[in-house]
Amino acid sequence: MSRALSQSLFAPRTVALIGASGDVEKAPARPQRYLKAHGFKGKVIPVNPSRKEVFGVPAIANVRDAPGPIDHAFVMVPAKAVKSVIADCVAAAIPLATIFSDGFADIGPEGRARQDEIVGIARDGGIRLLGPNSMGVISTRNGMALTVNTVMDGVDLLPGPLALVSQSGSLIGTLLSRAQARGLGFSHLVAVGNEADITVGEIVGALVDDPDTRAILLFLETLRGAKGLATAARRAFDAGKPVIAYKLGQSDVGRGLAASHTGALVGPSENVSAFFAHNGIIEVRNFEGLFECAPLVLGRKPPRGRKVAVVTTTGGPAATVVDHLGARNVDLLPTPQSLVEEMNGRGLHVSAGQIVDLTAAGTKAEIYEAALSTLSREGDCDAIIGIVGSSGLTNPAHAVGPIVAMAGTTPIAAYLVPEAPQTLAMFAEKGIAAFRTPEACADSVAAFLDWRAPTPSSESSLSPEISALITDLPSGPCSEARSAEIFAALNISQPLSQVLASPTEKPEIGFPVVAKVVSPDIPHKTEAGAVALGVADRESLIEAGREIIEAAKRYRPDAAIEGLLVQEMHRGAAEVILGYKRDGEVGPIVVLGTGGILAEVYKDISVRIAPVDVDTARAMIREVKGLAVIRGYRNLPEGDIDALAEAIVKVSSLAGSGAERVLDAEINPLIVKTKGNGVVAVDGLIVCGD
Repeated sequence: MSRALSQSLFAPRTVALIGASGDVEKAPARPQRYLKAHGFKGKVIPVNPSRKEVFGVPAIANVRDAPGPIDHAFVMVPAKAVKSVIADCVAAAIPLATIFSDGFADIGPEGRARQDEIVGIARDGGIRLLGPNSMGVISTRNGMALTVNTVMDGVDLLPGPLALVSQSGSLIGTLLSRAQARGLGFSHLVAVGNEADITVGEIVGALVDDPDTRAILLFLETLRGAKGLATAARRAFDAGKPVIAYKLGQSDVGRGLAASHTGALVGPSENVSAFFAHNGIIEVRNFEGLFECAPLVLGRKPPRGRKVAVVTTTGGPAATVVDHLGARNVDLLPTPQSLVEEMNGRGLHVSAGQIVDLTAAGTKAEIYEAALSTLSREGDCDAIIGIVGSSGLTNPAHAVGPIVAMAGTTPIAAYLVPEAPQTLAMFAEKGIAAFRTPEACADSVAAFLDWRAPTPSSESSLSPEISALITDLPSGPCSEARSAEIFAALNISQPLSQVLASPTEKPEIGFPVVAKVVSPDIPHKTEAGAVALGVADRESLIEAGREIIEAAKRYRPDAAIEGLLVQEMHRGAAEVILGYKRDGEVGPIVVLGTGGILAEVYKDISVRIAPVDVDTARAMIREVKGLAVIRGYRNLPEGDIDALAEAIVKVSSLAGSGAERVLDAEINPLIVKTKGNGVVAVDGLIVCGD
């Protein structure tokens, strides 16, 4: 985003309110009232052909009639009238128009066509659009409350270092009011709406260059323009401005609601989490953590490890935090022996457990501060959580002091057990992350500990030979035999295989064998009953083959059956599912999980943005719980982890140039042999686009 456009967005000198109303009960009346109430110093021009003035300010009939240049137009007319209004904005050389009107991509194909039309007019005319379906922009330092959000009737604007970019218009008011009540202020808040033109990534890029912004918060329902957001997030990381995101869609219901609201694709949350981690974005899963987490990461870099110490004077509340930390696999730091001895020297018995429990006797400021100081100095911890009990309400200064003294050392968060707004505000004033609930506290600390620098971007390309094979593949699902050609070309071992034209044809592979139907129309052969394992001899193969073909025809009567695939039997230390996908939200991903017919049930998976290197592939293997069986768990024979890691890298290379047609690729199962004996892809599927 250019500097001039950024100024039009955040600090316009003249604003035109197109469709302004003098009826205080109507939404189009709000922006003019809010701009005045919050001290906007620029010029406001109401645009309404039916009125001479609005709230005492002279109105004009059309922006073409404006007495001077306009920096930002706020459009509040019915959807069908927006087209002509944008044409007027082009004629008036207005660089930016925010469209509040809905009825575009948010309502379906007809609305999307209308949206595409206005974007075309704007681009041809050289102006930019925010929205449609945007509730506006708020900039606190200049009173620029260009919004219809009714929260502006009940708050004063508190300047601060946080900026919010939200795909939900109502959420900017929710977060503004909740954060300000806690003493946390904002620089800018932007509701992007449908992102027909200006995207989240573009606004994040502008905020990276904004001197009033130190951290950027994202409320997302979907990802549009993922590449632009990735670039902006990496710039933000380099500039020392953390990006914190809350993404709707942790469940099937949430994804469905997000998709219906935004008119955009919403994929699995694991894919988005991989995108966030890949680009250095901190992901919180608790809504209030979106702003509560910010003080914990401001001015910091990602931690080296994931160890946290918990200090408390009240056991029960500490246990609730620890419980949620455990659910996020955070490592709890045992109480150091040096701290036990120091507390004993002060006449306080502290046990060497996983929580530093000072008991009620430790509520003295000097005791609590000494414990925190020792942990920071000797505890080898990456973060500390201080639990504040009743003293947070009855003696705020006493409760806050020891934690505030930690500022600038080990990252620290405070969980405040009682309802104590004054103490929360004191923490905010001192720049300490403070939390009202154990869930938000544990979630934000875990998000901080999971934070890593962006993964270096890598480009890859396939060999001309593999690219040529992919070019020749049919659109849609390929048969297993055609899919196996691609995996073999990637140097992933295949079992000896033969396609028989009929079950009576004599195979050249020794028994026992596996027999499967060959059909591009039946990607999941087990569901169709079209697989037979351990076929011992030719007579059994003839019988099994006939049953397989009959089962396939029953399952899918119109399926094109190309024959019977016969493969040598393979067994190993484990079965995994190894997949690749061009995800509609985040782009190419690679997925590793426990394999077999129950892979989709267990969803024990690890996801990364593709392509990946060997070190990343090894990290994926460590993350899949079910693969403990190949890591020597309880003296089981180790699997060939080296070969599995290489296979992950090879499949992820489909993200490179020359494989753009490949939409999905899956090996399930990939047999992992014992250490030194490799891996074998015994079943695979590739789906290609046109």
